[in-house]
Amino acid sequence: MEITAREFGRRPSWVLAAVAAGESVTVTENGVAVARVVPTGAEVPPYPTDPMGEIDLPDLGLPESVGWLEEYGPVTEAERDAARAELAELDAEHERRRRRRREERADGAG
Repeated sequence: MEITAREFGRRPSWVLAAVAAGESVTVTENGVAVARVVPTGAEVPPYPTDPMGEIDLPDLGLPESVGWLEEYGPVTEAERDAARAELAELDAEHERRRRRRREERADGAG
């Protein structure tokens, strides 16, 4: 079943009753699917679908992440610590940039 976001907002209990009865409900906004409400335990595809049907993803022949990592042996604690430090630095850089943008916006608004 497909309903608009407006209708979903007006009749949420009706939508939940339909889902409880086993029906999946797709919510659209301006004709574009934005959400799906499915019964608990329903199988959800691992990638989104659209009105044209399921996406046909090509097989690129890439190794799975786990298998690829195993080719190089186990990850050591030192490697984990280095990765965590690198992620912490990236987080800090992103925060510096966010702060700078907020300050620039505040200066421009004043």
